[in-house]
Amino acid sequence: MVKINLVKRILASLIVAMCAMMSTAFAAKPVPAPPNGMINLVQGKRYTVTPLVSTKYSFALAERKYYLKGALTDGRSGSATSFDDGQWQGYDYGGTRSVVIDIRYVSTVRQMQEKFIQDPESAVYFPREVVFALSLDGKDWGNVGTVKSSIPLTAKDVATQTYAVSGLNYRARFVRMTFTVDIWVFADEFQVFGTRGISKGAVIPKVNPPSKYPDAYCAPGSRGVAGVKDMVLIYNGYFGANSDTGKNTVDELTPYVGYQTTSGEIKDFMFDGVLFLPFVAAGAPSSGKYYCSSKHPTVKSDWMYYLDNTFSSSYNLGALNIATGNIKKTLDNPSYKEKVEIAIPYPTPTAADFGDVDGDGKPEDLSRLSDREKVVRWYIDEVMKRWSAANYTNLNLIGFYWYEEAADFDVDENEAAMLTYTGKYIRSLGKVFDWIPYYQAPGFAGWSSLGFSAAVMQPNFVFHNFPEEELGEAANACKKLGMGVELEVHWNALTDAAYRTKYYDYLNYGITKDYMKDAVHMYYQNGGPGTFYESCISKNPAVRAIYDQTYKFIKRTYRLYKYR
Repeated sequence: MVKINLVKRILASLIVAMCAMMSTAFAAKPVPAPPNGMINLVQGKRYTVTPLVSTKYSFALAERKYYLKGALTDGRSGSATSFDDGQWQGYDYGGTRSVVIDIRYVSTVRQMQEKFIQDPESAVYFPREVVFALSLDGKDWGNVGTVKSSIPLTAKDVATQTYAVSGLNYRARFVRMTFTVDIWVFADEFQVFGTRGISKGAVIPKVNPPSKYPDAYCAPGSRGVAGVKDMVLIYNGYFGANSDTGKNTVDELTPYVGYQTTSGEIKDFMFDGVLFLPFVAAGAPSSGKYYCSSKHPTVKSDWMYYLDNTFSSSYNLGALNIATGNIKKTLDNPSYKEKVEIAIPYPTPTAADFGDVDGDGKPEDLSRLSDREKVVRWYIDEVMKRWSAANYTNLNLIGFYWYEEAADFDVDENEAAMLTYTGKYIRSLGKVFDWIPYYQAPGFAGWSSLGFSAAVMQPNFVFHNFPEEELGEAANACKKLGMGVELEVHWNALTDAAYRTKYYDYLNYGITKDYMKDAVHMYYQNGGPGTFYESCISKNPAVRAIYDQTYKFIKRTYRLYKYR
């Protein structure tokens, strides 16, 4: 199944690239004059730009089309109607950008500002916030102002705005501006107004501690994932006319819980966790989408269908319970329980007639934050009620998974509030709230502040023409931000050696970047009943090897696999 936000991201890159090819000449205008008695201390100055995490092997190629040397300080202002006028500097993903300028002499800084443009149809958005900072030595920094966007990212029109902090009176030689980059951000022009030398009353900015990052993967078995080490994604639910595709049976789930030999014997446990989540491409019975789709939101009956399918006594959870019981008996481990997470569909704000979940006879309107929260809480409560009633003796419900693979700040102004509410409620029930964002998705760097217990990032290497080194880049980002790593096997790996090679690249980087032993893993595969199942039962040794090498990876005994 195609991953949720992959298509959206590819389209965004294509739109921006098309704009580059159709570039129109705009007459660049000089920036407005500085306030009385001040000069622009950074005009014409060189600057460095640093992303939060590297994009060298992923998004930098697309960004390179918009690398305009000196554009941020050249004294020329970008167009108010087009980001493609030869003045706006574009930045693609990376979490944030920090722009640093050495003024070359200690000066008095009075005002700092930067202008940005938003063009939603081209996936160009304002930064959610800009942080301005000053320093005397370029090492110790003091924040002098944080400015949030005054125009919603949900606004539909092309617009510009200037983020500014004024009324300052600080001594500084170095200036810094750090802004969030969720997809594309276009900036022009960075201005710092003040006077040369130290004015009367100018003070040294109070130094803030530098930002600290975990610099360690989300560890296998850690609290944020409730003890999981290796969790496999199992797709279930509605699949159009082919309803059996969404009904995973005992036989189909057995090779996930237990390592199954070519003769069918169970020799060991396999994945210690199973994540149930809806099919992406198939959608829902109403033709809605379980992910964020403003044109095709899901409604209550769709969510109920998914719950009914998931909690069937004869397939999915029911089958997993039986399969686990059989395996732990075979392996003589009566205390073993397979860990389970269940996905929460995305409550799309355009579902104005979602359905009544609180019994007041009125349908919930998901354009309202209160109703979105009400629907999410109803769904969580329904899962808990059904789980309790089922009395699974071989399974342990450890938590919930947020199905949407990005924080959709451009869809709802209250996205962050809804996520933090959801996480708080889930943890009040003693469960975890986990997330698998796509590679450098909006919000990925702030996963903890959004309310998630843990996050495991998708490298997306198998779905792009990224060079192999992108897997190392992704691992570095995951480690820096305290995330786990998702392993992704493409369905074409069953028939195409090139895709098997890509999968083994993931495993091999697990050794060279230490995430095989040091990180929790989640495993993406195709649905119905899944690529790992198909490789397990395959008579083709090259295909069967996918399953065998994955088992070794799970057991941390995998060695660099010579597949070329």
